[in-house]
Amino acid sequence: MKPFRQTKTGFTIIEVLLAIGIFSMIILAIYSIWTTIIKASIACRTAADNAQRARVSMRALEDALITAQMFTANMPPQNPDAYYSFIADTSGDYGSLSFVARLPATFPGVGRFGDHLVRRVTFTIEPDPTKGLNLVMRQAPVMYASNPDYEPYSLVLAKDVTTFGFEFWGPRDPIRNPQALEWIDEWKSTNSLPRYVRIWLGMGKTEQRGQAQDFIARIIALPANAVAPDWQMPGLMGGGIPPGGRLPPGRMQPGGGLPPGGGGRVPPGAGVRLQ
Repeated sequence: MKPFRQTKTGFTIIEVLLAIGIFSMIILAIYSIWTTIIKASIACRTAADNAQRARVSMRALEDALITAQMFTANMPPQNPDAYYSFIADTSGDYGSLSFVARLPATFPGVGRFGDHLVRRVTFTIEPDPTKGLNLVMRQAPVMYASNPDYEPYSLVLAKDVTTFGFEFWGPRDPIRNPQALEWIDEWKSTNSLPRYVRIWLGMGKTEQRGQAQDFIARIIALPANAVAPDWQMPGLMGGGIPPGGRLPPGRMQPGGGLPPGGGGRVPPGAGVRLQ
């Protein structure tokens, strides 16, 4: 009989280290690919959120501007804090805008105010508690907005804002040359509304300094004009009914009423003063 020979097989230390190194490289490659996917997903989601916030912010600005209200009888020119003042501040790096509007039912935060449709809305740029700048919108009923003890409802429309400004289409010198219309960077007449407002908003930072990832600009036409005192309170402001207007029920013009067949309407050219 041949003697039994016991053989021992195994891995050397070099083979074990080589196998561990290859396995570590595979794990590192998988981790690197996974982290790249996660970072790309976060960047895409952030870009989509910023683009959506920019659209929502511009839509809120447009909805507010196209429903702007102005009543000159309640807006003394010497009092910029009166009810219906149109205040635009472009003195700093970022602008701020404050005015009164009859906001639509789809406007953000409308459910908090019930029947108070006419509200003062303000758009400002404020620092974020963590980093960056935010576009903040505040709104309050028009009769409460001038009360310093009333806390308006605030909502952050956009984050990481890099630029926010506006220009107005109007006369640069309304007294000397009111017909020369152009784009101006400030609106001093708080007792009137501009015809057009050009607004731009930039969000997110790029590698190139001073440029935004998402930039949106829009020209908004204001379809409203300031309501004159004679239209606002006929007969009480020293005026009368404008040509083509109607007399309220129970009111007659002095000395004879309306012309026959007038149907309650004042003919053009006939200034009728209420009693």
